[in-house]
Amino acid sequence: MGRRPERLALERVLLEGIEEMIFIVRVEKDAWVYEFINEAVKVNTQLDDSALGKAFREVHEPEIARQLIHFYEKALTAGTSIFYEDSYYAPNGELRYSKSRLTPMFDDSGRCSHIVSVVNDVTEEKLAKHSREEALSRLEESNAKYRSLFESNGDAVFTLTLNGQINGGNRMARTLIQRPISELAGRDFCEVVEPAEHMRSYEIFQEARAGLYKDHRLSLKAENGEAIGCLVKFIPISVYGKVTGYYLMAKNMTELDRLVSKYLESEKNFRVIAENVYDVVILMNRQKEYLYVSPSSQEIFGIAPEEAASQKPFFNVHPDDLALVAQQFQEAMQQAGPYSLQLRFDHPARGWIWAEMNGTPVYDGEGVFSHMVMIVRDISVQKDYEAQLEYYAFHDSLTGLPNRRYFQEYSQKKQQEQERAGGKIALAVLDLDDFKYINDEYGHDFGDMVLVEFAGRLSKLEEQGYIPARMGGDEFVIILEGVATDSAAQAAAQHIHGLLSGNWVIHGNTVPVNFSLGAAVASSAEESISSILRRADEAMYKVKGNETDAFQLLKP
Repeated sequence: MGRRPERLALERVLLEGIEEMIFIVRVEKDAWVYEFINEAVKVNTQLDDSALGKAFREVHEPEIARQLIHFYEKALTAGTSIFYEDSYYAPNGELRYSKSRLTPMFDDSGRCSHIVSVVNDVTEEKLAKHSREEALSRLEESNAKYRSLFESNGDAVFTLTLNGQINGGNRMARTLIQRPISELAGRDFCEVVEPAEHMRSYEIFQEARAGLYKDHRLSLKAENGEAIGCLVKFIPISVYGKVTGYYLMAKNMTELDRLVSKYLESEKNFRVIAENVYDVVILMNRQKEYLYVSPSSQEIFGIAPEEAASQKPFFNVHPDDLALVAQQFQEAMQQAGPYSLQLRFDHPARGWIWAEMNGTPVYDGEGVFSHMVMIVRDISVQKDYEAQLEYYAFHDSLTGLPNRRYFQEYSQKKQQEQERAGGKIALAVLDLDDFKYINDEYGHDFGDMVLVEFAGRLSKLEEQGYIPARMGGDEFVIILEGVATDSAAQAAAQHIHGLLSGNWVIHGNTVPVNFSLGAAVASSAEESISSILRRADEAMYKVKGNETDAFQLLKP
């Protein structure tokens, strides 16, 4: 049944008092037009009465308008209520989440004349769900990423409660104390410390609980009664910023202690040990003169030990790391404690390599500092892996181009630079035409080949200083560095179009690859990246389906 205009008007008045956001949208032949919005809409969104009488495409950015049209057409086709979830920006710029119900309204002739949208704000529910999912995701990632590290760690690791009771341990912990961790579950960590050092171990634990996390020497007790000299450290286990327990890290120092002991007993015996370890062993006196450099220096540093021993102190350490290593050396010598740090060393063939240095001061029978024993281990592979992880976080796995995250951070950085210089920034948006046809005709693997070829051609623009990125699917964006005027943007767009246009031959198949290109130059140095991108996107969509225009520039 249809509703008379006066009845509809009365209903609108009643809708003003409802907490939910109410939209009444008029169905026209080629447009969806806002006819009514209640007070809740004006309070909670960026819409006001100026939107009334306007179509979606006149009020919203292209992507938002397309999404709204999709759901309203779905409700129109269904002829009954549908639900969908969406997001919107509040007047203060805060991103909010909503759940909408679209209900078609029919006139006396049975034609759908309006669609009523009732929108509930579900931000708190959404954020709570997202937080749960994110927490689960982080937990799964942590389990996958760090469980192996925990179990395969070369040092013994015990997990403790806030009060110091043992509730877990890795493989090396079980090996070190020669008993199952399950036997110690719920017991105080002192169960694995030599009785004579119980009081000191409690003091060290209390320091950690107070926020002081330092390396200390303690002797742990094995099942057979053997005392094992270890370098230990208590590290907090933090969940969402709250300490829930502690790790007790224990590095078995038996071999190193034995090495130092051998040196004190006999330099000859020391050399036998030092020359058969892969890590570089360095002895240095108070004046920072090299007393000894092990043969592995040739393998790790690319320099013979005798040549290294004749150099000035820390000759191959990166200039930016020199102050730190000198400070650590001095503090260890004065405080009689070990130190550990990561720094860069110069290798004649490999350039700067990363290494971990562990230093331990040695004192004579009179308690006077004798020398520093430094063990240096190459960790370049670990650092390379970390660098690869960072690269993949900012680059598209299929095309190798910078991804959306890279574009967002890089473009913001360039805009800030332009603001300081009083300049502008320009963007171009590209979208492959009929890409769905390519996927359907040749298959998705072939479609991926087209994207890779397209990205390869785009990457050549870096030679002109332009930075391309893949935003997702078949959509790309280019940061036009050095372009600050409309005429320069026109020239850049023409150059890009010429570089990418034409038929491509991919795996023996000639494929007509067409694309739409839109560009926009910042109206001022303060215009936001999202605003420039929106105008470039609008220009690109104006080109689509227009055979006379290869590209467009949308001015403010």
